[in-house]
Amino acid sequence: VVLEEISLIQDLFLSGVPMRQTIAKNMALKENVFMMVICIELKIPLFLIGKPGSSKSLAKTIVADAMQGQAAYSDLYKELKQIHLVSFQCSPHSTPEGIISTFKHCARFQEGKNLREYVSVVVLDEIGLAEDSPKMPLKTLHPLLEDGCIDDNPLPHKKVGFIGISNWALDPAK
Repeated sequence: VVLEEISLIQDLFLSGVPMRQTIAKNMALKENVFMMVICIELKIPLFLIGKPGSSKSLAKTIVADAMQGQAAYSDLYKELKQIHLVSFQCSPHSTPEGIISTFKHCARFQEGKNLREYVSVVVLDEIGLAEDSPKMPLKTLHPLLEDGCIDDNPLPHKKVGFIGISNWALDPAK
């Protein structure tokens, strides 16, 4: 019964978004959109792991277009937060400073905003590529994901949403 309800909500999230008929509303897309919407709304860090072509980037685009607060296309999404995505393309050359800077940049977008209606989200694209960096930039994620920011006593606007996208599972030690 619970799985049926979740499936209905997944369908509802996709039905509230205008999409070309050439886009298949497959299970991967439904799951990715569902998880992104829920995790962004609640500021729960999310890692999307899947093979190339498993709708990760498409889901990100759909969610970014859909979650526009009062400017949203559908009544459902008007009830959810307006989002602003700040992307960082990871690579073997990524640095801890680059990731921290992205989080700080993202937090500045939230400053002065009503955080019940708006959330800024860090998106680390191809996060698995950063595992190969000798500077170990992913180590900086531990406090960032626990607290939403690097500060000890963070102001509410400094806690941002997070999505990490990778084609393979990450090494938790890194």
